[in-house]
Amino acid sequence: MAKAKKAKAGKLSIADMRKLVNKKAGIEVAHDLTGDNPTTVKEWIPTGSRWLNSIVCRGQIAGIPVGKVSEIAGLSASGKSYMAAQIAGNAQKMGIQVIYFDSESIDPTFLANAGCNVDEVLYVQAQSVEFVLETMEQLLSSNEGRMLFIWDSLAQTPAVSDIAGDFNPLSSMAVKPRILS
Repeated sequence: MAKAKKAKAGKLSIADMRKLVNKKAGIEVAHDLTGDNPTTVKEWIPTGSRWLNSIVCRGQIAGIPVGKVSEIAGLSASGKSYMAAQIAGNAQKMGIQVIYFDSESIDPTFLANAGCNVDEVLYVQAQSVEFVLETMEQLLSSNEGRMLFIWDSLAQTPAVSDIAGDFNPLSSMAVKPRILS
């Protein structure tokens, strides 16, 4: 691979900018997409539904992409938690640790029936949106193992301002979207 040349004086080349960003981050976060693409999904966790596995990966029987954020959405009682539990069980079979944030009080028997080894699931009650995000960040920074975070349900998890709220709809409007953005 040819060495990157500096452009005009005072103007950094793309390669120099990449090195600068990676140095600042302390890890490789800026990439050259002509080589191995870091955004390419190489591993999948089966959902428990062959039909859904093939839809998610456009005809290839795969499942939920590892290293990406996936959202399961649907009507109440349509099977979202059951699918999440099946995915958790399949992740465990692949050697992936499962951290299950719950705001709906799931029954351990339900998880076991869906294929989870409940002795190996880290079950965390989702106190607030901020708590869940901070806990994920802490676990990611202190653990080198592969982890699957399941958050059941984001919609039912309050923000800190909701818990300590003043019941003024104008002060709590769109809090979750602002936190998540």
